[in-house]
Parts: sequence; structure tokens; C-alpha cells
Amino acid sequence: MIVSLFFYTWGEACFLPILLYSIFINYISGRLIGYLRSRQREGVCKAMFIAAICLNLLNLGYWKYMKFIVQIMGDVTGKPFALPDIVLPIGISFFTFQGMSYVIDVYRNEAQVQKNLIKLGLYVALFPQLIAGPIVRYSDIERQLDNRSSNVENLAAGIRLFTVGLAKKAILSNSIAVTADKIFSLSPYQNEPIIAWAGLFCYSFQLYFDFSGYSDMAVGLGKMFGFQFVQNFNYPFISRSCAEIWKRWHISLSSWFRDYVYIPLGGSRRGNVYIHLLCVFTLTGLWHGASWNYVVWGIFWGVCIVIEKFLAQKCKWRIKIPRVLSWMCAMFLWLISMVIFRTETLEECALYFRSLFGILPLKDVGFSLPYYFHAYEIFIIVCCLIAAAPTGRNVYLWVKGRLPEWGEILENVLTLALLGIAAIYVVTGTYNPFIYSRGQRAKWLFADIWRLPRGSNTPLLCSAASLIPRCLQRGL
Repeated sequence: MIVSLFFYTWGEACFLPILLYSIFINYISGRLIGYLRSRQREGVCKAMFIAAICLNLLNLGYWKYMKFIVQIMGDVTGKPFALPDIVLPIGISFFTFQGMSYVIDVYRNEAQVQKNLIKLGLYVALFPQLIAGPIVRYSDIERQLDNRSSNVENLAAGIRLFTVGLAKKAILSNSIAVTADKIFSLSPYQNEPIIAWAGLFCYSFQLYFDFSGYSDMAVGLGKMFGFQFVQNFNYPFISRSCAEIWKRWHISLSSWFRDYVYIPLGGSRRGNVYIHLLCVFTLTGLWHGASWNYVVWGIFWGVCIVIEKFLAQKCKWRIKIPRVLSWMCAMFLWLISMVIFRTETLEECALYFRSLFGILPLKDVGFSLPYYFHAYEIFIIVCCLIAAAPTGRNVYLWVKGRLPEWGEILENVLTLALLGIAAIYVVTGTYNPFIYSRGQRAKWLFADIWRLPRGSNTPLLCSAASLIPRCLQRGL
């Protein structure tokens, strides 16, 4: 608990009271709900539960959405309001949802009241997944707060998974981000269709390996300390439908909205299932950020899911779509959604769409496609394609199974090699924060540690470590 609070303080010390507020509000709410239920005062208990949810949502709403709300009020009334100077606290969406998960589980009698403040605080503030998830449900981790196994096997498995996540972020995501940022920084009138599609392709990989890399690191760190977190991604780029994408992408968030919003609304059993789906995906979009782009992004996926469900349930005719074609349709919709997700405003989004489909008059067109994709970029894209599909993992498991005596040694050697290369990329690269977190003051640890004393001008490890990226970039 102390280490988790220190970790959060290191990132943004001024926001520590907000995290402590979330811990205390949910702790007190859980204790009161348990007490009132034991006294069989269900009406007051329900009121306490609603109050706890409101206090959590008000905290999240002020810090994350107040600027957006004031901006909407100005647009509606036609009178500009001064936007409040509010800075978004690190990880507030994640620890708020985790706190609400505890209160909801206690109210539903799906979890016991946690009477130990330190243990509940540890659940809310647990540092491996505090910044950017995955969202851990209290009912999934309740027993682990009291009893968990910290052994060599878990430590080794955690190190391997952490290494894979670090490599995803430092090697793949950061490398492909350079190309994606170059293309998205172009004026829409300079963006040829093929380059615009290439930018979307690169950004999709950047986003996936950024977020899944952090999730793997969080799950790996949890394993080192004996915690078993759920996996947050399951190869979403092999999906053949919109529904399958959301069963494989950000699984912890999808399941949270399913269990705490979709099913309480009525799910598919009562009420209008299509309205329920639209509500859930609109909230999902708004959860990602306070802007119209995220709202439209959520509505877009809600409409896609509704259409897909309608065609599956209501149409009397059935057409068997080839797997390749259904996969291409799902990936096309994913790429389209990335335009909405990546651009800052709806105006930028509209212009990028026009560039994608070649209906925007071009002028001052700069470089052609080969300018953005040299040997190194092509090599990284090939690595992304291999890592984004289960084929590479299956081949690795097959080789490991064929070599039972050398399998563990091979796994450890590969882990150490991957860890070394990822650390080199961290040291030699410029800092690139996680897309799903605000890392204003966070630092890559290696870049600060491995330096010569102040009398020297050249970082010790950087000068030697830069050999591998340079060889890949210049001599591949």
C-alpha cells in the first residue's frame, strides 16, 4: 500500500488527495452498506448505495468532464464561458471504476465487506495497474488480498510477461508511432489516399501495442507479487465481427460495462436491447475522453453492433459470408473508427475521411509513400503483423514442445534477449507516454539511472546501446 501511494505520488503528488478520497469514500460506503443490511434497513441501504455511486461519478465528472460540460453550455447558450483550469489526474477513470466495482459487488452480496482500510486501499491503488488498467474487479481479487502465492514460478512467469509488454511498447509501438505521427501531422490537403490509409494502419498498431503492452506489464507485475489479473487483450485483429472485436479488445472495460450497465438496464431479456447497446457504447466512448470525437466513436461502434445484431436476429434469410470477407469488413470498420479516435476535432475527422477516399482537392503534396517506409519501418511492420496474430505464439509453443529438455532454457534466453533489446530502445529513444495515461512527469527509469556523473556529456549506456537501433535503421 505504501509503495503504491509512493508510486502515484511520484507521478503527480498534487493528485494524491483525489486517490485517497476515492479510497475513503468507497471504504466508508461499503462499511455502511454492510451495517445497514445487517440491520435489515434495505431502503436506507439502497439510498447509501446510490449516494456512493454518485460521489464516485461526481469526482470523476468534475476532473474529467467539467471542461467539456462548460464548453457545451457555451455552445448551446451562445455565450462563451471561461474554461476552468482543470488538469486530469493520472488514472482517475481506472481507480474510480474499481472503487465502484467494490461498492456494487458489496451491495449485490457478491463480495464481503472489506473491514481493513489498508486492504481496500491496496485494491484501489495497486500500482501495477493503477495508471492504465486493466480494470480489476473486486470480486475477482477479494481472496487474493488475504491469501496469494508468491513463488519462483509466479515470479518467472511475471518477468516473462512483463518483458513481452515492455517490448510491445518500447520496440513496436514507439517505432511505428514515428511514422503514424508524421502522416497525421500532414495537412489534409497534402495527404494522398494511400498515405492516409497507411497512417491509419500504423496508428492502429501503435494504439494496440501501446495499450496491450502496458496491460501485459501490469499483469506481469501482478504475477510477481502473487496477484492474478485478467488478460486485457486476446488478439483483436483476428476478429471477424464487431462483437468479436469487443470481446477481444480492452476485455476488462467491456466486461465492466456489460455487468454493471448493460445487464442492469435489461440486457437482451427485457426492454429494447438496441437502446441498451447504444447507451453502453456511448458511455464507452465518453469513458475514453471528454470530447465529441470520443462520443461519436462510441456511437459509431454502438450502431455497428446494433446493425450486426439486427441482421443476425431479425433477418429470415442467412448468407454464409466467407471468413476472409467477414474479417476484412471488421478490420475496415476498425480502421474507419481509428480516424474518429485519433483526430482532435470532428472537423479534422471529416477532412481526414475526405483524404481517405480521395474527395479532397490536393495541393502542395509532399513526399510519396516510400519516404515514410524504409527498410526499418517495413521490418517493424512485419514484426507487428507477427505479434498481432496468434500464429507466432503457436509456432513458439510448438518448438518449445518439441524440445522438452531445452524449452525452459530457450524461453529464458529469449526473455533476457528481448528485455535487453527493449531496455536499449527505452534508453536511446525519446520519451513517449502511454496513449491511455497522462504521464506528464513520469520518467523512463533506465534513462535516468544509466548515465555518467555530471562531469560527462555523454550517457554511458546510450552511446553503446544505440548500436542496435542504428544497425536496424541503417544496415538492415
